[in-house]
Amino acid sequence: MIDRYARIYELAEPYWQTRRNEVHVPGSYALAHELVAAHPQADPDIVLPAILLHDIGYMVVPENDHLKGLAGAVKGWEPEITRRHEIEGAALAAEILAEVGWDSERSASVADIVDGHDSRPEAVSLEDRLVKDADKLWRYTESAVRICHQWMELTPERYMDWVESEIDRWLFTEAARDLARRELAHSRSALAAQPIR
Repeated sequence: MIDRYARIYELAEPYWQTRRNEVHVPGSYALAHELVAAHPQADPDIVLPAILLHDIGYMVVPENDHLKGLAGAVKGWEPEITRRHEIEGAALAAEILAEVGWDSERSASVADIVDGHDSRPEAVSLEDRLVKDADKLWRYTESAVRICHQWMELTPERYMDWVESEIDRWLFTEAARDLARRELAHSRSALAAQPIR
């Protein structure tokens, strides 16, 4: 981890202890690093804090409502739950970034990205595109397949077919689409070697 992000990571981590965000956020963070490397014109001091903070608002949402906030889910999505975690998350993100003394202009951009990372279909900047992509890219990873197929009430195979069918619709950048295909190939191989029982 790059040192300048360590304190944000440390302050955000307690908010991940719900809805499997302790798995999702670090996975998305690793993928965000790859997307930033593929887009040197993007500002990592916006993208990386935003991905660390994007789902912290779920800690404020009642646990019984968490799975109703699965944006783009096959069934059962309740947009007001998605919006609540974005609004709460943007406020918390601003507090955390103020605590670490992050640049105020970048902090405002991070809060804006968090505030619309699921509900806003268009991206307002390259950094927003990369955060949206890193967030959704986790769905293609082995850890996501093992967790999310149950949330979607699908077999792992049907879950993987579903996320594959959404690559071009969900993801903004070619780098993200390439990563999705790479992660999905790995997931299929891993699940074939060690099936879910």
